[in-house]
Amino acid sequence: MSIEGSQSMCTKRAAYGCALVAIAMTLGTADAVAGEYAVANCQADPLNFSTQAFDNFATRGMKIRRACNPEGPGLRGLITSNVVRAGRVARGAVALATITAPPGTRFTRFRWAGTARRRDCRYALQLWADADDIAPIPMINVRANRRCPRPAFAQAAGYRSRTFDVNGATQIVQRVICVGGNGKNYCSSRSSNYLRTYKAQVGIVDPLPPTASIIRNTPLARGEWVSGTQPLNYDASDNVGVRRVDAIAAGESAGFEARPCAFAKPERTFADRIPCPNGPGHVTVQTTSLQEGTQSLAIEAQDTAGNIGNSSGLTVRIDNTAPARVDVAVAGGETWRNRNDFLAIWTNPAETDRAPIAAASYKLCAAGNSTCSLGTEPGGDISRLSIQVPAPGEWTLSLWRRDAASNETEAAASVPVTLRYDPGASTARF
Repeated sequence: MSIEGSQSMCTKRAAYGCALVAIAMTLGTADAVAGEYAVANCQADPLNFSTQAFDNFATRGMKIRRACNPEGPGLRGLITSNVVRAGRVARGAVALATITAPPGTRFTRFRWAGTARRRDCRYALQLWADADDIAPIPMINVRANRRCPRPAFAQAAGYRSRTFDVNGATQIVQRVICVGGNGKNYCSSRSSNYLRTYKAQVGIVDPLPPTASIIRNTPLARGEWVSGTQPLNYDASDNVGVRRVDAIAAGESAGFEARPCAFAKPERTFADRIPCPNGPGHVTVQTTSLQEGTQSLAIEAQDTAGNIGNSSGLTVRIDNTAPARVDVAVAGGETWRNRNDFLAIWTNPAETDRAPIAAASYKLCAAGNSTCSLGTEPGGDISRLSIQVPAPGEWTLSLWRRDAASNETEAAASVPVTLRYDPGASTARF
């Protein structure tokens, strides 16, 4: 079957100034597989009755109606028709809606339901699929000047949901066009002549994986020693949009971002043909779910169709364990002294592939009561602490270490040592 008026369809659409319109539609969730997704509009999108996937084009005297919510006045659906008014429209006047597959993708199956009506037989009501490298696939083709209604009567037909094999097509076109005929180069506009879609579904197969890269502007991405929850920034893009991004180390996800997509139903059923965004994003990485030490981390991007693309790996350094307890001594012993000048010393044990020591935290308490003060002394691989006590008397000092990943715990404090200060104490020796 040929499509009436289809000679050089692309040329004709260009002549009409036709921006190809997305009727983006959907297969059921159960039909979606990796590399394939579905897009739903009109009543096939029960969440929103969306028409955001549609573009449309109509010449003078023709129109597109977007009224897919079944609750409302007038004829409901995606409707291509003439404007009802006294007079006529010229031959070639057209209203059309077209879905165009995203670059690099093809359609698989098309499920459609709708109605058709015409009073003037000089209009053609058509629905077809095609691509540059395949012949048109007719689905609905009410030809002009064929099987015309009796004078003063109208033709009408309803089409239940049916599935068409449109494998390989890259566009689906719904069109009402005035062809003219019987010596007339115009059509009447006194009554409505339309093709209406109220359910439309299309499967889109996409073989292309997304691309992704990590932006090295956070401590984790720069390879610094880190612990706990860490931000990770990335950039990802795809021909059909990026749905989710995971931070992956040793084959395990340590955090993900689900990107905002235009869903029509759960899983891979959407309200637009490119429903998920491209561009930068942010993953919150839970380093506690990763092994400790130096390792490689990458991001895994999943596109709308479920295809996976990975970034290059980068080196990250994870340490979530606070430094262990060390034994502390007072240089010169714990005897009384008349100078307020004490030095606590200790030895840092060697640790392989762990965050280096970056500071020492301490607690200084008056002996016999609970009056204490806290402090921190920074220093790479620090192993001594010079300290003064607030006043003469006996004081106890305990300390614990903090590493470059900010791990520390007072539970690992050293056994307290005693600092004794008496400015009047004798320094005589016998």
